[in-house]
Formats: sequence, C-alpha cells, structure tokens
Amino acid sequence: MTGKAMRKLAILGTAAILALGAPAISNAADLGGKAHVPVPEPIASAPATWAGTYLGGHLGGAVDGDSDVLGGAQLGYNWQNGGLVYGAEGDISFGDDTVGTIRGRLGLANQSWLFFGTAGLAIDENDEGLVAGGGLEYKVADNTSLGVEALYYDLDDSFTVIRGRLNWHFGGGRY
Repeated sequence: MTGKAMRKLAILGTAAILALGAPAISNAADLGGKAHVPVPEPIASAPATWAGTYLGGHLGGAVDGDSDVLGGAQLGYNWQNGGLVYGAEGDISFGDDTVGTIRGRLGLANQSWLFFGTAGLAIDENDEGLVAGGGLEYKVADNTSLGVEALYYDLDDSFTVIRGRLNWHFGGGRY
C-alpha cells in the first residue's frame, strides 16, 4: 500500500471509531456529576376501616317529654364494601327506665368519618316498639371513634334521645 492509501485508511478508520463512540461520549456529561436519586412518591394514608367488632359507651338525654339522662353501653359489628358500611348493634341504656335496642346500621364512610342511619327493635321494662335514627362517628385513632346520634323511640311513650358515643374497634376485617 502506498503512503497516500495508508493515510486515507487511517482517516477512515479514525472516523469510523469516532462515529461508533459518539453516543458514549455524549453520555459522558453524566459522569462525575451527582447521581440521580429518584424521589419516592408520598404514601397516601389508607382510609379508616370501619369493619369489625366494636364496644363502647354512650351518654345522653331525652329531648322531649322527661329530660332523663341516659347512659349505657353498645356492642356491634360492621362490614365494609368500599365506602358502604353495614352492620348490627345492640345497646342498653340506664336512666329512670332501662331500655335496650337491637338495630341494623347502614352508612357511608368518607376517610375518617362515618355517616349512618339505624333502625330496629326497642324494649323497655314494660313494652316493645321501634327505634330509628341516625348519626355520625369520627375515627380519632385506628381503634377509637367518637360520635353523636339521635334516636327516636316508639314505645308506650315516644321520645327522642341525643347521645354521645365512644367506641373501641377490634378490627376483624378490611374493605
């Protein structure tokens, strides 16, 4: 090969090597700089679950007729399907008279809030009748809720009770 041909071959070889290495050279700007560390997405807190067993106490009073103070306890179980909460609850209240209820509950959960309606059977010392009402509860912790409810009792006398509630939740399920 002649010197001229060797020079052309060397120039073509150098050009080919540079052409093949150009992509690697263009990425060299990333070398020696700060490493790219992906920032994790914040984890959204899971909405409160209302499913499972709960036990609590209540205190309130009748707002029509006699203004009796009533206090007592409740025990219930909820199931939850998305935002729909349904369950059963029994309670007993003590005041001038003792009255107990067995009720169904149906409600809508929105994050830590539960808005519910309730209806069922009421029994006092002398009579059986119906009870219906509604209320709301707020989860102050995973296993504790505070709430208020209004209940209309239709026994030998009819009356309405407004009471505050404090419940402890024992899990038992997720959505």
